[in-house]
Amino acid sequence: MSLRKKTILIADDEREIIRVMNRELQDYFDDIQIINAGNGKMAVRVAEEELPDIIIMDWDMPEMNGIEATRAICKSEKTHDIPIIMATGRMTQPEDLRIALEAGAVDFIRKPIEFVELIARINTSLRIREQNLAIQQLLKSEIELKNRKLTTTSMLIVEQNNLLNDFFDELGAIEKKAYEVCNQLTPQVSDLKRRIQNYFDIDKSWDTFKFHFEEVHPKFFDIIQQRGSDISHKDLKLCAYLKLGMDNKEIANLLNITASSARVALSRLKKKLNLDEEDNLREVISEIG
Repeated sequence: MSLRKKTILIADDEREIIRVMNRELQDYFDDIQIINAGNGKMAVRVAEEELPDIIIMDWDMPEMNGIEATRAICKSEKTHDIPIIMATGRMTQPEDLRIALEAGAVDFIRKPIEFVELIARINTSLRIREQNLAIQQLLKSEIELKNRKLTTTSMLIVEQNNLLNDFFDELGAIEKKAYEVCNQLTPQVSDLKRRIQNYFDIDKSWDTFKFHFEEVHPKFFDIIQQRGSDISHKDLKLCAYLKLGMDNKEIANLLNITASSARVALSRLKKKLNLDEEDNLREVISEIG
């Protein structure tokens, strides 16, 4: 069997065991890299630096035992998805298996190691890891697609608002000229201006934006409403735009308000979310959902 560019980390404080495992695994796997660690603390550091495809972790080691090392590796954002096989010659009871699995190990093997069994467990763990990585990549691609939809929708809202504002200004100029000639056309122009303003107030494009936003951040708005008091429709928009990392000018364009009005709205939102003066609103929002 050929597993190209796979890396196995063996963590064990007994050099003879490491030597034998290196030999057996090199004999079976083609083109595989094996790295070693002599204790749990070193295993955590090497795992962070090398990001192996799988770890064979001895339970009983100095400085930091295998259980503590497994917990540390599983807590790290960089290494939490690396499969760990716990190996032990003494901790072989069902309760020990439970402890190892709860710490984050995916499998458990007894010493002295039967290498046919170990290789089978390694192959199984590697297949599961490859499947998980493929699923993660699909999810990442899907999220990236949804984020692109969000960005496109935001740009369309800004463009739409700009066009309507230009139209609104032109109608104002027409209304002024019409009033100078005769005031018969003024009611019709005023009605058109009112209808445009109503469109801004209803803002149907927000529904499209909200739909795509909730695909990426499904519980975001619920969390915002739980954390704050008297959260309005406009406040939810502000929170969504902050979550996407938009600056005040971009937010003002999306909400069809001035930059100063956007600053005031953000200040009020901070109070509604019960944040302290020293809290950074943008940082708080970015961490939600």
